[in-house]
Amino acid sequence: MTLAKKLPFYEIFNHKYTRLYDTFSQHPGMGHFDIMRNMRTICLDRTGTGVFYYRYTISCTLHYRGLHNTMKLTMKEPLSRMWEEAKSHYHPDEILKFLQANRRVLKAHIYRLDNRRYLYRMLHALFSLISAAAWIPDMLLTLLQKIFVRLPLKTHLKFRETVEFMRAKIFSLRRPPHNEGDLRLIEEIIEFSAKHGLDCKKLIPGAQNKFLLMKHQLLQHKFFQEFSKSALEKLLATPFLFHRNIFPVLPDSAFWHKLFEFLERKVVVDIVLMNMNRQRISFKESSREEIANTDVIRTLTRLEEIKKHGRRIFFIGHHEGYLGPYFVRSVIRKLGFDTLAKNCNTVVGPRMFSNVVLRSGAANAGNLFVTMPSQKTTPIKTDGLADELRRIAKRTQCLIKMPDAGLKFIQNLDYTNFMNAFVYGNSDAFDFYTSSLTPRDASELKHFFDKYDFPEAMKDFSLDDYNLFKQIMGESFLIFPEGSRSYTDNDGAVVMKYFNPKYFEAYMRPGDYIAPVNLVGGSDLANGWKLRKAVVGISMAAPFEVTKKMLKDFEESGVAVMKKIAGLPNIKDVRFKDEIQFRDRFKKA
Repeated sequence: MTLAKKLPFYEIFNHKYTRLYDTFSQHPGMGHFDIMRNMRTICLDRTGTGVFYYRYTISCTLHYRGLHNTMKLTMKEPLSRMWEEAKSHYHPDEILKFLQANRRVLKAHIYRLDNRRYLYRMLHALFSLISAAAWIPDMLLTLLQKIFVRLPLKTHLKFRETVEFMRAKIFSLRRPPHNEGDLRLIEEIIEFSAKHGLDCKKLIPGAQNKFLLMKHQLLQHKFFQEFSKSALEKLLATPFLFHRNIFPVLPDSAFWHKLFEFLERKVVVDIVLMNMNRQRISFKESSREEIANTDVIRTLTRLEEIKKHGRRIFFIGHHEGYLGPYFVRSVIRKLGFDTLAKNCNTVVGPRMFSNVVLRSGAANAGNLFVTMPSQKTTPIKTDGLADELRRIAKRTQCLIKMPDAGLKFIQNLDYTNFMNAFVYGNSDAFDFYTSSLTPRDASELKHFFDKYDFPEAMKDFSLDDYNLFKQIMGESFLIFPEGSRSYTDNDGAVVMKYFNPKYFEAYMRPGDYIAPVNLVGGSDLANGWKLRKAVVGISMAAPFEVTKKMLKDFEESGVAVMKKIAGLPNIKDVRFKDEIQFRDRFKKA
């Protein structure tokens, strides 16, 4: 039968077939009611009032054995209208069968997400082809390095990385052609299907991969819209990997590390070690005995002993200039404490990955854990980007905050077993793997997984991140809580900017040690892209252990650490201002 109505499809269906459905449902012995809804044609006519007219061809077939509810649809109707009607008026089981019957329609929408920009597609296909072939020279270089391991033949050049660096210009220099509304709808459909047991990877395998590719492309465009402002930054853009959380520190043999070291030797006039009694000790001019007796060296020596006993060290500092974190690591290493800083970790915002210069500078500060910047100081303005960055930040928090029992499982299990046990597994799998733990450790780990929704947060945890984290999870951390760089006051003093005290609760655990660091001179060394000669000063407070009470009162604890850093003596004063940190209170007053 053919119906022409102003009504949406579900209203026609309910009106004509509810009585028939009730008849068969009251007689289960006769079998189940199955409606095959084939909307073969839909005509959309826009009138002056904007009313849509629909013409549906609906065929109904009764089956007495089994429930087979399939609905085939050929449509020009917007995807959003179809999906909203389905969610509002159908049972999830009916929706899943509807999606199965109309996989071709879903595929067609996915393949049109880039609005059929063929030149855009061809460019990406070309770069993908070259990138896939680049593994051959990369493999040959790696093989040569292994053969001539004793010769000075060391290069960290990767042809594939070079190709992806060139591809990033497509994302940074132009606006995305994608239909963002349909992309979000399809993502919602895929998530709905997965939640109710329908795997879209099997339903539409090719189209599923195409969707993930287009989503990645759109996110790349958004990333550079947010973080690459100048033309130079866009030309130096490097791709951001949304599936990764951790990026390795640059090895000492890397070109960028050698370049930074060379420039540092040119511009750093001296390193001044400041004692608590304000005595200044020059690293270049003082004797070894004088340097060894400084408060800084004594503190670092104690931290080495703490680390040997399996405790994690958090160096907490203020952020004077972009190079501040780099100089903290560099100074600690120059003072002879490679065990604390050579393979240390640091937490950075996504902007540090926006171009090759910032990324190389950040990778000189340690292994990089990606986090979300404070939304009070550096809010993400590009629509749709913040949610994806929050997912990355949540994975980072889960890794750093994980109890020792969980870290031991990462150390002892391979990637597949860990993911099956604690991410994809159920409560039985958790109980099986944690049976060797003490009741207290098992309870602590379960509480942690429940609190942070570990399976959901870590479902995209990559193999590369797992293997890298296994190597570095016991190393020291450099944390700089300020959302942006400190600034210099009129009298030359360094003034701390606002920071979110939640950093204390986000990453610390009971038993970790905090080492407050006051390092100044970073802003004197670099003014934008220009370097100037300057003196670096460092002072440190005695390390202290994190307690449960501190974590409970994390706001007070986080502020207390930054105040302690500001109170340390140095060649320049560092100031903590209440009117900056507690500006909301001052505004109300």
